[in-house]
Amino acid sequence: MRKVNGIKQLFFVMLFCFVCIISQAEAAPLVNMTVTNAEVRDVLTALASVGQVSIVADDSVTGKITIQLRQVSFETALTLVTKTKGLAYQQVGGVIVVAAVDKLTQNFGTTHIIKLNYAAAEDVKKSLALIIPDNRLKVDTATNSLVFLGSPEETAQIRAALKDLDIPFQQVSLEAQVVAVNKAASKDLGIDWNWQSAPQTATYERDNWREQKVLTDENGNTVYGDDGKPAYVDIQHRDWKVTRPGDHGVIQFGRSPSGWPYEFYYQAKISALISSGNAKILAKPKITAINGKEAKILIGDRIPVLLEKTENGKTTSTIEYIDAGIKLNYTPRINADGYITASVHTEVSTPTLVPEMKAYRVTTREAGTEVRMKDGETMVIGGLIGSEESGGKNKVPFFSDFPILGKLFQSTHTAKSETEVVIFLTAQIVK
Repeated sequence: MRKVNGIKQLFFVMLFCFVCIISQAEAAPLVNMTVTNAEVRDVLTALASVGQVSIVADDSVTGKITIQLRQVSFETALTLVTKTKGLAYQQVGGVIVVAAVDKLTQNFGTTHIIKLNYAAAEDVKKSLALIIPDNRLKVDTATNSLVFLGSPEETAQIRAALKDLDIPFQQVSLEAQVVAVNKAASKDLGIDWNWQSAPQTATYERDNWREQKVLTDENGNTVYGDDGKPAYVDIQHRDWKVTRPGDHGVIQFGRSPSGWPYEFYYQAKISALISSGNAKILAKPKITAINGKEAKILIGDRIPVLLEKTENGKTTSTIEYIDAGIKLNYTPRINADGYITASVHTEVSTPTLVPEMKAYRVTTREAGTEVRMKDGETMVIGGLIGSEESGGKNKVPFFSDFPILGKLFQSTHTAKSETEVVIFLTAQIVK
């Protein structure tokens, strides 16, 4: 009975399948087909008859399909039928083999090895997950190559994707100059910095005004109204008025993602003014980062920290190390217009030994921002202020040791100093 139904179903498939042969001898036949809820295997059999080709359907070819095709090529019809059911086909010795994608690749796929020139194979593998499953794509880290088993269609898609993925990366060279300034000092690298009170920005005001202009056509000729007089048009101007302190210069060192400028004001003197405080360059590292990749700079030490853990009444001690000093995390992204959008995070930490606890106390100052800079511009990060307090005792030998009266022969003094760390960052696109 099942065999009879199958024959009937195949008959109806063939009944609604029409082929329009193009008059030119070299043209391929066009398929017109209307099928409702038919077995996909029967549809493939009908297509084989229409296209006068040999088709072998694997056991994985199951299910029913409803299609209506008008004036499409045989190859398009076969592709639509197979892809709709999650199948694939491959030509083997003049015979078209249809099966599930994985099974077809496993039996008839080809192993390929593609060596990458620029990108890391591990990173590219993640991007190719949409084209080929993980179980058929491996990475050879020694040669930075991709090894995969794929069909001709998958191989073509992978090679096309690699044209965009395996390309030379742009790089950004970053020079960081870290300067420690004693707040009591007036000398800073030969320049006397006069830090403004917050906010350290110019005043931005809307400068709205209107004007009238004579209306002209595309050829520059004056346009006249019905009354014979020249026609005028109102123009509304919406500008920004920037007000800066008169005795300060300005270093414009970048822009935020929204496009507004950051500005840093200073009052400079050519000659160095030396006072009781001082300033010094702590470090001047230079590092090159790949576009979109994070670069890290650490200028400092790794401090041991004793950790005690109590479990089931038993106390165990372990030592962990923490970074202390100046840390800089910098992630550049080169934009199409030549600007650099950078994510910057700085941290200045100072360890202090606490004798009573036999441990270190770490004082941290940090700042983070995201800015948009021109190639070669310098941005400044300031305000990382820390304070230190020191003390001492002066005493007269022998006499200062007397009870009560000894206080008269000794003196104590304390001093408090503030230090500001200023970081200058200059980014340049490596060309």
